[in-house]
Amino acid sequence: MLLLILSVLEEDQRNLVEKIYKENYQDFLRVAMKITGSKADAEEAVSSALLKISLNILKISHLTCPEMKAFCVTIVKNCSYDVLRKSSRIIPDSDEALSKMDSSIQGPEHQMLDKEKSKSLLKMIEVLSSDEKVLLELRYTYEMKYSEIARMLSISEEAAKKKGQRIIGKLRKQYEENSDEYDF
Repeated sequence: MLLLILSVLEEDQRNLVEKIYKENYQDFLRVAMKITGSKADAEEAVSSALLKISLNILKISHLTCPEMKAFCVTIVKNCSYDVLRKSSRIIPDSDEALSKMDSSIQGPEHQMLDKEKSKSLLKMIEVLSSDEKVLLELRYTYEMKYSEIARMLSISEEAAKKKGQRIIGKLRKQYEENSDEYDF
């Protein structure tokens, strides 16, 4: 299928798909492995992602390099979740996943508070740009090092750290300004 799509693309688009593949395959595989937990499933997810990247290459080609990588990582992430769904390994939605952290050892009051905290945190994160969300996700969900994030986004490690600090600062400021709305 991928070969069929590549054959229809213009040469510069085909070259861009090949470049994305060559430069990012290992990073894509690492993200998919962290989600799926299996090399075979990760490879399937990356293959599916490359197909979707090829289908969206016209849109992708207009993005800057960091935006392009963030977009592609998001596709890989979503394809990884699709692989898990297909293999009947259900993925809880983000509210449910956040609320279950340590809730098994707490009473119902704590569980309710944890769920409210999770909802408030998700509200705060919604105001972030897609690039900021991707960086947070790579750092805190996939537990990637800043050096890995920097390589993936084609920026320096120092720039990745600074961006991460700015995002956390932005969230902290938003929390302080709206502390009555976010009851942590």
